[in-house]
Amino acid sequence: MDEADGIILITLKDLGCEIEENETIKNFDSEMVYKCILAYLRVINEQKVINLTNTLPKNMSARVNACSLIANIIKDSGYRSELSYHNLLYPNVNDIRKIFIFLGQLLPKKEVESGGVNIQKLEDQICQYLQGCVKESWIPYFCPFSKRIPGNYSTATLFTTTGGNLRIPSRGRQLKVTPGLEQYYSQYLEPLTLQTNRFEDIAPSVFEYNLSIYAEAQERDNEWNNKGVSSGMNPIDYRKNKQKQVLSKMNDSIRQSIIDGGGNNQISSNCNSGDSFLDIISEFRGNSLDVGGQFNRKKAFTNELNNNNDNTTTTTTNTKVETEIETEEQRQLKRQAEIDALQSQIDQISESIQLHNKEMLDFLSLMRQSESENLEQDQQREVLEKQYKIKKKTFSLLDDAEGNMKELQSLCNQTSSNLLEMSAEWEKVRKPIIEKYRSLKDKQTNQADETKSKLDRIKEMRVLIKKLVSEVQQKDDQFQQLQDQYKQAPKDSNRSQYTRRILETVKNIKKQKVDIDKVLLDTKNLQKEINTITDTAVRTFELVKDLLYNDAKKDQTAKQAIKSFAIIDDKFQKLFKTIDETGNFQNNILNLNSKIEHVSQKTNTLNSDRVVQDLKNIKSENQTLIKQIKTLMETKN
Repeated sequence: MDEADGIILITLKDLGCEIEENETIKNFDSEMVYKCILAYLRVINEQKVINLTNTLPKNMSARVNACSLIANIIKDSGYRSELSYHNLLYPNVNDIRKIFIFLGQLLPKKEVESGGVNIQKLEDQICQYLQGCVKESWIPYFCPFSKRIPGNYSTATLFTTTGGNLRIPSRGRQLKVTPGLEQYYSQYLEPLTLQTNRFEDIAPSVFEYNLSIYAEAQERDNEWNNKGVSSGMNPIDYRKNKQKQVLSKMNDSIRQSIIDGGGNNQISSNCNSGDSFLDIISEFRGNSLDVGGQFNRKKAFTNELNNNNDNTTTTTTNTKVETEIETEEQRQLKRQAEIDALQSQIDQISESIQLHNKEMLDFLSLMRQSESENLEQDQQREVLEKQYKIKKKTFSLLDDAEGNMKELQSLCNQTSSNLLEMSAEWEKVRKPIIEKYRSLKDKQTNQADETKSKLDRIKEMRVLIKKLVSEVQQKDDQFQQLQDQYKQAPKDSNRSQYTRRILETVKNIKKQKVDIDKVLLDTKNLQKEINTITDTAVRTFELVKDLLYNDAKKDQTAKQAIKSFAIIDDKFQKLFKTIDETGNFQNNILNLNSKIEHVSQKTNTLNSDRVVQDLKNIKSENQTLIKQIKTLMETKN
């Protein structure tokens, strides 16, 4: 740890901390720890510690607040061990060393300058800007620009083109199959910069287009890996088969919808009745011709007003006002009368339409009943015709029954002999065919099993390939990161200290490994000895037991010996248990001693007198604050 402390002291001196030559981390007090951590944090991120003072404040509450703020900053930066304000106010050597090592790892690398431009600062600015863009909430482009940052691509809308998605020229087979497509691409298709509504939407629209193409290809590959490979077809045939299935399903659904909606559709009922759709429209138009349009009604109304105005004589101004009022009332009355008449006509037409619809439905139901009756009668007619033909043939044969019976017998004998001959010939032909069929079926089953096994192997190999590719990519990324870190690492005199430390740790590990191997060998030997002793004890016990039982049949002393032997055995079992428990207790004692040493290392550095003094200061500060609050309350009252 002395070399690690030396490296930490060198870095602290480089950061500007005033440290004496013979001073070590063990001698650091809370003031020095505060200054060193503050120097680290100012180099890592100065904005978080702008409000902190260079030294610890004298007030105890302010000290606690400052140390708790620094502890929270260190935790937010990724420190995983336990950390609070008391670790900084009452420093422990081990905890402070861990904090210094952690903060040393967070220090920025040496900045590489090229052409007078600071690349590290530029990268930091880009990262800060992108983090701010990601944290912002999405705002539509038509909102006022005062509420959004201009040029922020996180607020750009996707697919804001005039015709939907982006249209990008395709290549390959599609140009040859579809005629005129190449001419459309070269003459009429707009470039990408003109397809979007705004210039800011070009980049996100292109990203979304590429993402949709990638997602579609990935879905196609997943479908082929899950379903297409097991189908036994190549990709082109599988796509054609899928397209045919989709088209057949669409056709079936359209036919089913037409069949289901044919009975309840008014258009089909009109077609069945012989009237066309245009005739029905003309009927409705004819009914509405006598009503007249709105323009004709307005024209007639204005003509009436003009005639009334021509007939009226000009009298005094009061009479003119009265006539104007009367004409306005007349207008309203006429409009109301026209509306009522039109409403009555509409009601009549709707009632007539409802009646016609009812009649059409009744007619359709009658038609369906008649069709069903016709079908039943046709089926009965076919059955009766068959019965009539059979009966006619039987009646024609009744005149010469004996001759017909002989002819039928001879025909039956001929047919039976023919059937026997055909069956014998069929057996001759059937045997090789069945054997061939069975052999082919066995081959097919074997091939199917082989194909399934091969497909399973292929799937496993693909999974392994994907895993290996991901591992290779991760290792390449890790190698690249390590290479970049190695290039940016400082090539100074500290390298020798690091290498010396590594070699010493390796030597210590080797020594510990040798000691561990020795301990393991000792434990194995002890275990073997324990096993042999237990085996011999069990064997001797069984032999003695058998001898005693054999002697107990003849001698009474042997019976007493059996009882005493059983008592001895119980005591030995208890002794074994006590030995095991003592071993467990010793192990627990060793673990507790190690924990006590670890806790004592942490607590040794705590100065109890200093803690007591800080408590007294806090109590005195609390008393002064209480007095101030009381005086303020009295002055207000």
